[in-house]
Amino acid sequence: MESGGRLTMIENLWRGICIISASEDAFSAGETIKEKLKSFEIPVVHYRYKDAEIETIWKCYDAIVFVMALEGATRIVCKYAKSKTEDPAIVCIDDKINYVIPLLGGHWGANDIARELSVILNSTPIITTAAEIKGKLSIERIANILIAKIINPENIVKINAALLRDESICIDGIDVNVNFPENIKVNSEECSYIISLRGDKEYKDKIVVWLKPLKISIGIGSKKDVKMEEIRDGIYKVLERLNLKRERIGIIASIREEVKKIADEFNVRFRLVNEEEINNFMNPCLTPPSKTLIEVGLKGVAEISALIAGGRNSKLILRKIAISRNSTIAVATYEGE
Repeated sequence: MESGGRLTMIENLWRGICIISASEDAFSAGETIKEKLKSFEIPVVHYRYKDAEIETIWKCYDAIVFVMALEGATRIVCKYAKSKTEDPAIVCIDDKINYVIPLLGGHWGANDIARELSVILNSTPIITTAAEIKGKLSIERIANILIAKIINPENIVKINAALLRDESICIDGIDVNVNFPENIKVNSEECSYIISLRGDKEYKDKIVVWLKPLKISIGIGSKKDVKMEEIRDGIYKVLERLNLKRERIGIIASIREEVKKIADEFNVRFRLVNEEEINNFMNPCLTPPSKTLIEVGLKGVAEISALIAGGRNSKLILRKIAISRNSTIAVATYEGE
């Protein structure tokens, strides 16, 4: 954690954390963990183990917290683990919330998540890796940070190897402020290895990985009496959270037609969705609907609106979060024009 108590890792888990609990005591502990995380505006869901579709959860969340014995969590993880670059960070917590143990992906986020959770929960982190790979990012992680698509994956291995060797890597074409390790030079082309967001540029005798910045679609869920300034402020807060400029917004969508005023202010397209579209929409990564949504007969609003607006290949990157008492927001990516 940074000074001032900011959660440097957990707050960047935009696709959310899934808590899975094994027993009644564990479920109670999981609810406590969930409420504490929600107070930090972190997207989080909680399932009892018997109700959890782990294969789907494995693909849909940035981190999974098992509230159960370490032995049980290990047996579950062994069934689904594939690779360091594909698996979510896995953390195990006992049902008394005394210990927080990274189980999978320690060097890829789980260690930092465990440390930050231990501060939030007043627990003890158990870190067992012999050495930390501090600051050694991968191309995949950099693409996630910049919310971009890798265009030529055949060069990933070469640049990832250079990153692990602490060689100088240049990133060209960044228009936002990101704190990278010292060996990563921003908006420079002097390195032998380059990560470029400038598709119109040539680099002679360089090894280059090209990234295409993705557009975002924003879904808004709101009550009828929501004030437009609440939504406007919420969008700016989300852009700050994702470290994006407003120009990355491609479309705003909502079930409320009045939200079009906000889309007009941002000079982007507006997509009005209806209840039939929402309830016919299928995506395994959707957050389970709240009791309020179930009562009004909707399976969701913000997340579904963002995904519908983004089109067939859109991907949810920020699960719905509250931006006021009366509204929620979610963000999906798509390739754009």
